[in-house]
Amino acid sequence: MRGQIQTAVLGGADSEEPLVLPLEAIELDAFRRRHQHDTFWCGLLLGGCGAQLTTKLYTDRVHYFAHHPGPDGHPPTSAAAAPVASRAPTTST
Repeated sequence: MRGQIQTAVLGGADSEEPLVLPLEAIELDAFRRRHQHDTFWCGLLLGGCGAQLTTKLYTDRVHYFAHHPGPDGHPPTSAAAAPVASRAPTTST
């Protein structure tokens, strides 16, 4: 099972703008309002896969960022499974 993600980056997989998800439900509500037009990503510079994330609010456990499901309905399992348009292609030298 994948660990719960408390950090993300704002705006794209290559972003250098990290975010930490608030732990309290009322703070998460305010966070969602403040970032209602933003997108959250599993940041490549943080060692993530580059997939888009969403926030999960729970009353009985810790809130966290979750991966958007892929076409098969399951979250991506690796960077290869979650290609990101903003990711620069790799080249051999």
